[in-house]
Amino acid sequence: MALVMTLTLVWRLPEITWTSPLLAGAQVTLRITPNMMEGMLALITSLVVTDSIIQIHPRLGHLALYWRVTRYWPVYCLPAALALVVVVAQPLSVLPTVSVFAMLVAIGAYTFIQFLLYESQEPSHPHAGQFIFLLHGMAYITAFLLFLLVHHVQARPLLAAAMITGTSFLVTIELLRHTTPDRIRLLRYALGITLIISLAGMILILSGLSDLAHGVLLIWFFFLLVNISQNYIQQQIRRTQWLEYGIFSVFSLLLIYLIETNSLQLWGP
Repeated sequence: MALVMTLTLVWRLPEITWTSPLLAGAQVTLRITPNMMEGMLALITSLVVTDSIIQIHPRLGHLALYWRVTRYWPVYCLPAALALVVVVAQPLSVLPTVSVFAMLVAIGAYTFIQFLLYESQEPSHPHAGQFIFLLHGMAYITAFLLFLLVHHVQARPLLAAAMITGTSFLVTIELLRHTTPDRIRLLRYALGITLIISLAGMILILSGLSDLAHGVLLIWFFFLLVNISQNYIQQQIRRTQWLEYGIFSVFSLLLIYLIETNSLQLWGP
């Protein structure tokens, strides 16, 4: 996976353009950019890498590929989401040093996620809850990176829509897969949250907000949707959770206000 990520820094695939024959006075042009092909390559490679790690787990190693994938397919989602975000976002950096540093961080994060996924497959592990907590943290970080990057690809709406839809769906699956064993129900909730976030992301692209404010607003909205869905599935909510939601909401909205009024300078003048 590290090799695939690194190759995308120096190896650019050719762009493919296909134009249909003239039918009823109109033609359809299909354009596949190098970035799209690299994203699909990273997605497929990530699925293979995750399966190669999962299959050596003592509890899952005896399962054939078909049963491993059909029963545990949600496990494959978070690494794929991170790989997709990293590869699709690479053209946004024009400084080679920044690109290399970001790639090293991404490779480290990808390795860490694979370690957490492997260890959390054993429910009786004394630190299983901590591993799941860290996985959720990595999922929210991945989603936040996506929401920051979408603003940069607003000139390419199809790519923006694909990034929002695909990555949001994969991250949501990771965040909800421990809530319910019913895979159909899991898919319904993930598709619903993804649709809402995708529509919100497309609307916010036209709002004129800064990149950081745009990302903070979307991650706030995403956090509330996921947590309310978790509470609804489990049919329980603690009173302290409403306080947590309120504090997180106030902090997020205050941060957006400070960013938009230029009261908060994170990168200097």
